[in-house]
Amino acid sequence: MNIKKLYLSFTLIIIIAVTSAFFTIDKMNELSTNTQKMYTHPFKVSNAVSDIQTAIITIHRNMKDVVLTKDSLEMIKIIEAIQHKEDEVLKNYELVYKNYLGDKKDIDKSYISFKAWKKIREEVISLMYQKRIDEAIAITKGKGAKHTEKLYVEIKVLKDYAFTKANEFYSKSVKDNGVDYVVSAIFIAMSLSALIVIYIVITLLKVNRTNHKQLYLIDQNILTAKLSLDKEIIEISNALCRTLNNKKEFILNTTSNYFFTTKEQYALFDTKIYSGKEHTDEVYINVGDKKVWFNLEVFPELDANFNIKYFNLFLTNISDKKKIEEIAIVDSLTGLNNRNYFETIFEKETRRAKRDKKPLSLLMFDIDYFKQYNDAYGHLDGDKALKAVAHVIAKHTNRSYDYSFRIGGEEFVILSYQDTYEKTKDFANMIIHEVEELKINHKSNKISDYLTISCGAIRFDNTHLLTTDQMYKEADDLLYQAKREGRNRYISKTIS
Repeated sequence: MNIKKLYLSFTLIIIIAVTSAFFTIDKMNELSTNTQKMYTHPFKVSNAVSDIQTAIITIHRNMKDVVLTKDSLEMIKIIEAIQHKEDEVLKNYELVYKNYLGDKKDIDKSYISFKAWKKIREEVISLMYQKRIDEAIAITKGKGAKHTEKLYVEIKVLKDYAFTKANEFYSKSVKDNGVDYVVSAIFIAMSLSALIVIYIVITLLKVNRTNHKQLYLIDQNILTAKLSLDKEIIEISNALCRTLNNKKEFILNTTSNYFFTTKEQYALFDTKIYSGKEHTDEVYINVGDKKVWFNLEVFPELDANFNIKYFNLFLTNISDKKKIEEIAIVDSLTGLNNRNYFETIFEKETRRAKRDKKPLSLLMFDIDYFKQYNDAYGHLDGDKALKAVAHVIAKHTNRSYDYSFRIGGEEFVILSYQDTYEKTKDFANMIIHEVEELKINHKSNKISDYLTISCGAIRFDNTHLLTTDQMYKEADDLLYQAKREGRNRYISKTIS
């Protein structure tokens, strides 16, 4: 080989080495970026500990409901919900024990406290069954609350440690991205180009394998998607495809029908998110005939001129959390809202009616001779009758500004905005008529052969000065007047 060929070969080797080095730098930077993204999401331990914290908050709140409830059936349901959450906590502790990188004694400490807390709850429940309500309340507010605070502190130790480790891995991924090492290798390649090329090729293969493995783990386990500026899905993880119960090829390059279930969600993109701000929201996605709830995080990706290129979406399934929230506000028998939710909404809607200067109608219903119905037909048929009445009420309260509630055994309430007093009366009369038209036999009913209801209907002008308690009493008085005057009717009035 003459000197010219040697120079040419040497030059080619250097070019190959430098080109490969720069290519490696780009790939390793990409790896570093992917690694950073991966570790900025919570670990299994921090997720499990967060779930434990959430469960304990729910259990503590349910324990307050236990000592406040006066309905034995409701108390049993609340206790069952508590036991279900306890099982979730124990499963999450198993996950923490398996993955925790710190001192297991920290886990033992909070686990023992949780077991001790369970004994306190059992003591409170036992007192409630014995009708020793004051003692149960005292324990809940006293040592129960103190023990809960102690448990929060001990669990926080686990969570803080998990996030500390996450930051440690994050810092390490930034520090050890290999850029400095590869830059140095470029200079060595000028004299040892052949060896450097071989080394770079081997290193690149390892980097690619590692990168592919990490991307595979992300794709299979994290619910992510990428949207274009036109809301077209340009990337989506297999994990999210499985959750949406659809194949990737049917989702990619289509305008998203998943992430904008409501007009409000769609409008949010056109206002806040298109402005370049990060956004977090709780949204639902219709998967088949099921409504699945997610915590949605949107991160706009910007170019060098700070213009939006696309949107990164990260989702976390929170359907279980939503079920717990629904249990807290929905009557389990009829599906209407419960008494607790009524007290919250009544205050809110009263303020809204005055603020928006709109009249608010309050209708209170009661099934006539319902005790006699249960005695004659049994509680199973009684439950069926309650559901039937609730169905009629729900059918006529499906506007976004109508609310229906079951507030007692056979008592129901409707909050509605009716344009006129006459429409309020017609509304009450229509529901009373439709319930009787159900033709549910009621041999103990003294005014009809069928099940009937009575109603107190009252329309409050936005200038009235009554409190919600006074408003409730006005409607209740009208209901009992309707009962005294023969039942299967309504008594109504308007208050300015």
